[in-house]
Amino acid sequence: MFATVLPFLMSANDAGVVGMVIFLGSSIIFGIPVFASRGMAQLAWAGAVGLALTVELVLIVVFVALTNNGTIHPNF
Repeated sequence: MFATVLPFLMSANDAGVVGMVIFLGSSIIFGIPVFASRGMAQLAWAGAVGLALTVELVLIVVFVALTNNGTIHPNF
Protein backbone atom coordinates (compact mmCIF):
# COMPACT_ATOMS: atom_id res chain seq x y z
CA MET A 1 0.00 0.00 0.00
CA PHE A 2 2.64 2.55 1.05
CA ALA A 3 5.26 1.05 -1.25
CA THR A 4 3.77 2.66 -4.34
CA VAL A 5 3.33 6.02 -2.62
CA LEU A 6 6.76 6.18 -1.01
CA PRO A 7 9.22 4.51 -3.37
CA PHE A 8 12.23 6.39 -1.92
CA LEU A 9 12.19 4.48 1.37
CA MET A 10 14.96 1.93 1.57
CA SER A 11 15.29 1.35 5.32
CA ALA A 12 13.84 2.29 8.68
CA ASN A 13 16.49 5.00 9.03
CA ASP A 14 15.26 6.67 5.84
CA ALA A 15 11.68 6.46 7.11
CA GLY A 16 12.77 7.98 10.43
CA VAL A 17 14.51 10.91 8.77
CA VAL A 18 11.53 11.61 6.53
CA GLY A 19 9.21 11.34 9.54
CA MET A 20 11.38 13.74 11.55
CA VAL A 21 11.34 16.33 8.76
CA ILE A 22 7.56 16.02 8.41
CA PHE A 23 7.07 16.31 12.19
CA LEU A 24 9.30 19.37 12.53
CA GLY A 25 7.61 21.13 9.61
CA SER A 26 4.12 20.42 10.86
CA SER A 27 4.99 21.51 14.40
CA ILE A 28 6.10 24.89 13.06
CA ILE A 29 3.03 25.28 10.86
CA PHE A 30 0.58 24.03 13.51
CA GLY A 31 2.22 26.25 16.14
CA ILE A 32 1.43 29.50 14.34
CA PRO A 33 -2.11 29.86 15.79
CA VAL A 34 -0.76 29.23 19.30
CA PHE A 35 1.60 32.18 19.09
CA ALA A 36 -0.95 34.36 17.29
CA SER A 37 -3.56 34.19 20.04
CA ARG A 38 -3.75 35.19 23.70
CA GLY A 39 -5.46 34.01 26.86
CA MET A 40 -7.88 31.09 26.82
CA ALA A 41 -7.79 30.90 23.04
CA GLN A 42 -4.05 30.31 23.20
CA LEU A 43 -4.59 27.54 25.73
CA ALA A 44 -7.23 25.92 23.53
CA TRP A 45 -4.98 26.13 20.46
CA ALA A 46 -2.06 24.68 22.42
CA GLY A 47 -4.17 21.72 23.52
CA ALA A 48 -5.46 21.06 20.02
CA VAL A 49 -2.00 21.35 18.47
CA GLY A 50 -0.50 19.14 21.17
CA LEU A 51 -3.11 16.47 20.51
CA ALA A 52 -2.60 16.64 16.74
CA LEU A 53 1.19 16.42 17.09
CA THR A 54 0.91 13.49 19.49
CA VAL A 55 -1.29 11.58 17.06
CA GLU A 56 1.09 12.41 14.21
CA LEU A 57 4.07 11.24 16.25
CA VAL A 58 2.39 7.92 17.08
CA LEU A 59 1.59 7.34 13.40
CA ILE A 60 5.18 8.12 12.38
CA VAL A 61 6.60 5.75 15.01
CA VAL A 62 4.24 2.97 13.89
CA PHE A 63 5.22 3.61 10.27
CA VAL A 64 8.94 3.40 11.08
CA ALA A 65 8.40 0.22 13.13
CA LEU A 66 6.47 -1.43 10.29
CA THR A 67 9.20 -0.40 7.86
CA ASN A 68 11.84 -1.81 10.21
CA ASN A 69 10.28 -5.26 10.56
CA GLY A 70 9.61 -5.59 6.84
CA THR A 71 5.82 -5.26 6.81
CA ILE A 72 6.11 -2.15 4.63
CA HIS A 73 8.86 -2.14 2.01
CA PRO A 74 9.33 -0.54 -1.39
CA ASN A 75 9.07 -2.62 -4.52
CA PHE A 76 12.08 -2.00 -6.71
